[in-house]
Amino acid sequence: MYLSDRDIHWAISKGQLIVDPIAKIDPTSIDLSLDHVREAQIWNIPKFIEMNTILGADEPEVRLGSFKYGEFSGEYLTAPPAYHPKNRTDLVCVRGHEVIVRPGGFLLWQTKEVVGTPTENAQFICFVDGKSTRARTGIIVHLTAPTIHAGWSGKIVLEIANLGPLTFVLKEDDVIAQLTVASISSIPEQTHQQAGSSTVGQRDVTGRAPKAGS
Repeated sequence: MYLSDRDIHWAISKGQLIVDPIAKIDPTSIDLSLDHVREAQIWNIPKFIEMNTILGADEPEVRLGSFKYGEFSGEYLTAPPAYHPKNRTDLVCVRGHEVIVRPGGFLLWQTKEVVGTPTENAQFICFVDGKSTRARTGIIVHLTAPTIHAGWSGKIVLEIANLGPLTFVLKEDDVIAQLTVASISSIPEQTHQQAGSSTVGQRDVTGRAPKAGS
C-alpha cells in the first residue's frame, strides 16, 4: 500500500520515515532535489584507459561480476571540467554554479535530502523515480535500482544521462526526481547492514558512508 501525503507527514513525524531536509510533499510523493554542484561527478575515462594500458589490457574493460563499486569509484570518479565557450567536446562541464549536460553526457549526482527508514523496526520501503516532464526532454534520472530498501538511509546517488537532442543546465536545488513510499507486510528479520549493504548512510556518490565519529 502506497502512502498518501497525510500518511507521509505522519510517518516523518513518528520517525518511521527519514526525509532531511523535508522537501515538497505532493499527494503521493516527495520531491527530491540536487545537492551542491561540487558533488556532481563524472568517470575519469582517460585515467581508466591509462591504467588499463599500463596493465597490458588490449582494451579498457570493467568486469562487473567482480566489480567493487566503492574501490572503483574512489579511483576513477572526478569533478567535471570547467566550461569553455569554444569547447564543445566535453559532454559534462561546470559553468559557475551550474552543470552543463550535452547530448550523450552522463554523470552521478546525489540528492540534497537524506532519505530512508530507521535501521530497526523498519515499516516502509521507498522508490525513486524521475520526473516525467523532465524525461520527455530526453533526460534520464536514476537508471536502475529504484528501491530504497527497508532499514536503509542516506543520500540517493542519481545516475543522470542526456539521451535527448537538447543541452541541459542543472544546478543545486533543482527538483529532478521524486520518492514514493509503501508499507511492507512485516518488519524484516535482519537489518540492511546484516544483509551485507555497504552503502547505508552514504553521503556522496562514491557510495561510502562517513566513518564513525566523523
